[in-house]
Order: sequence, then structure tokens, then C-alpha cells
Amino acid sequence: MALQGLSPVNTWRQSGRVSLWRYTENERNYPGWNLNADAAGCRSLLELLDALTVTGAGGRTITVSPPTSEQLRVPNNRGGAAAWLSPEKWNVSLAPDPAAWNFPPDTQPAVLTLGTNWLAALRAGVAGTQSGSGDHSIGNRNGGLALWFWW
Repeated sequence: MALQGLSPVNTWRQSGRVSLWRYTENERNYPGWNLNADAAGCRSLLELLDALTVTGAGGRTITVSPPTSEQLRVPNNRGGAAAWLSPEKWNVSLAPDPAAWNFPPDTQPAVLTLGTNWLAALRAGVAGTQSGSGDHSIGNRNGGLALWFWW
């Protein structure tokens, strides 16, 4: 429950494990960012996205864990052995333009700035990860990299 007078985005607290990475080889098959989270991490991300939907503004920084060997075997890029890099932090924030999608390759921190039009697709991707589906991406507009979802 949000404290009186504080935005639900400001009172959100991360739980669980969230992994975000980008391949540095064989990028042709999986261009952009890749996301996986455990059950608690998915719930936490969904809570953040719901808070952003309610407020229509704001953003938060998420602590990122490097992907595990098991997570890397799901997209199976080069048999799970393709080189990758992962940020320590991931900032997700809303842009004034509802159609905005900007996810550059920078890693310290990784920064996703998106418009409210993308919140439903991002929420659906995280919910799919939670229920064991994925292998699809959103984004990849205006020079911003795509975001892939993996279970």
C-alpha cells in the first residue's frame, strides 16, 4: 500500500531476481536486450509497471543479476555459449511521448525510456515470462533496441 501523498512508483520496492543481457556475438539472431526473471522478480516488475500505468509518469532503477547458464540455454544462442554483457542496473522510466521507445546499448546503467503506449506490451511480456512463455520481442523503434522475453 502506498504511503499517503507518495506515488506508487516511489514506494515500489524490488524483490526477486531480474536478469537483463545483450549478446555481443551472433547479434543477428537476438538483436537487442534479453530479459528473464524468477517468479518474485516477475511479480515485482509487474507491480512496477502497474504503478507506472497508474501514475503515467516516473521511473525506477532495477538491480540486475547476470543471466545464469540455465537462462542462457533458453534462447540457445550458440548453444547457450554466445558472449554477452549485462548491466548492474536498469532504469525504466516513462517519456512524455506515449509512443516513445528508446533502449540504447549502454550498460551502466541500461536505460529504457518508453511511452505509455508500450506499457501493456511490456507487462504482457513480463507476465509471459512468469508463466513460461516468451521467444518474442517488443520495441526496436527510432534506434532503440528491442527487448526479448525468455522463460
